[in-house]
Amino acid sequence: MKIANSYPYPVLSMFTDDYVNSSLNVEYATKEEFGELKILAKFFLENEVLEDLIEAGKALFAVHLECPQTSYREIITCSEPEINKTVNVMQLRGKVFLHAFIVAESEIEDYKNSFLSEWYQGMIIKFEKGNFLGIGDALEITLHDDDTEYMNLPSIIDIHKGMEKDYMEVELHASNIIISLPATEYDSYANNANTNLKNTIISTVIFPSLVYVFSKIQENRRDLEEYTWYQVLEKIFEENNYSIEDIGTEKLSSLKAAQLVLRKPLSTSFAEITKLNSWEEQI
Repeated sequence: MKIANSYPYPVLSMFTDDYVNSSLNVEYATKEEFGELKILAKFFLENEVLEDLIEAGKALFAVHLECPQTSYREIITCSEPEINKTVNVMQLRGKVFLHAFIVAESEIEDYKNSFLSEWYQGMIIKFEKGNFLGIGDALEITLHDDDTEYMNLPSIIDIHKGMEKDYMEVELHASNIIISLPATEYDSYANNANTNLKNTIISTVIFPSLVYVFSKIQENRRDLEEYTWYQVLEKIFEENNYSIEDIGTEKLSSLKAAQLVLRKPLSTSFAEITKLNSWEEQI
């Protein structure tokens, strides 16, 4: 997003002298974990009139998010001086740019502000909806291209047909996590795992299995550390700013750990179901 250096109306920013004894600063915090980019932007505004406009709902804090390689663009607005946003990294690639603003939420007529520079004093000032009232700091982020931790997950899980089993079972004492399905269920899984309900079907099998795996880690850690699947999962959590040793404690439940590794499987599953139902209604 290209930002202009001059406007036909006053703008509070670091590169203009339209205001005195006023400032707009923004602090960013970003974190990439388990396929999501988490963004936090904190606004620090020093100008009572602009603060009053925001409190009255006539202006908003805003962050513009843009990824040139994927053409992803979004603007997030908020009346509070703190904006949180989570974006699926599948929508992003390479460099991501963040720009912070204060924008007019509605038309503002006969704008007056005692902190305006002398040049604007006595002028009739009007803002249209969407005009910038303030321009804050910008941030450039470079995302990692290789999503290796997710690619490694399927390599440590084997799904087999259990010929004489009536229920799904999970074996941990092996190089890979072995999931055994009853014969009928395995045939259904094999026939449908790559259909339009792929995520739903895989989550039905792998999600509860991982919950079971993580529930056993805390009590059998020493016996499980030697296996490849444990070491891969340990690396996955480390690369995403978590510790596998926290699983089973108040910091990280087995249920949440499984959802993190599978990147919110309930969300993707229900999205597939909703899409399928919508398609059937159109027939």
